Amino acid sequence: MALATIAAALAQYNANLNWHQSQAGAESALEAIRFLLANRGQRRMDQQSSIDFESLEKTALKIETFIGANAPRAFGRSRRVGVAWPRRESVG
Repeated sequence: MALATIAAALAQYNANLNWHQSQAGAESALEAIRFLLANRGQRRMDQQSSIDFESLEKTALKIETFIGANAPRAFGRSRRVGVAWPRRESVG
């Protein structure tokens, strides 16, 4: 589900405060945090609460680590000759 408002993102984030209990909850919380960070001012004050964006950024990093989103990946050419890069016979 694509988020459209700050209120929807806050509701989704609050519904997944126990993100560490499941992959789906973690992904949903991360989606909400990313929406909030992308649509932020410096600090947003609601009636009785405020959003600390620095804290949200730290939580996002924790969630990314939990779901493996920031794990190093191997990029580049395959070292398997013949599969990714067929060997050419020299013409001579």
